[in-house]
Amino acid sequence: MSEAQLPAFPLSRRRLLAVACASAALGGVLLSPAARTWAALTPQAEQELEGFMTLSQRLTGRSNLDPRIGQRLFQALAQRDTALKQSLAELIERLGDAPDSWNERQQWLARQILGGWYLGQIGDDNSATVVTYEQALMYRAVDDVLVIRSYCPNKPGFWAAQPTERGA
Repeated sequence: MSEAQLPAFPLSRRRLLAVACASAALGGVLLSPAARTWAALTPQAEQELEGFMTLSQRLTGRSNLDPRIGQRLFQALAQRDTALKQSLAELIERLGDAPDSWNERQQWLARQILGGWYLGQIGDDNSATVVTYEQALMYRAVDDVLVIRSYCPNKPGFWAAQPTERGA
């Protein structure tokens, strides 16, 4: 082949493979459910989520809550309750008051939020929406001693030995 007959962009197998891999990786990131969810947040939705996270931090007493789990909890609650946004605003206004002075709806919502963070699910056992398992706050309370149920912490038969605290 002479120089005049060479294509303007020579595409070797290595370049084709590199372009295909880069395209697949970029497409996987951009088209993932998490990316679509984060991209779909409008400024109003971001503000509502921020309010939900603030309320969650006040109810749980923890300042380091995972915002991704918070967003999933918020969405699961919103699917079950059409008046959630109004109820959240009312509950945020009443946070300074004693919980026994809250109305029944506000107490129910606070229990749902706390249950979501600590149990990792929204709803009762028959119609629960699982939001997280490993990151549920109930496991953080005892993670220095206990392993999350269903995970094997050691070799087979480890349970016969005297238990030791993790980190000791």
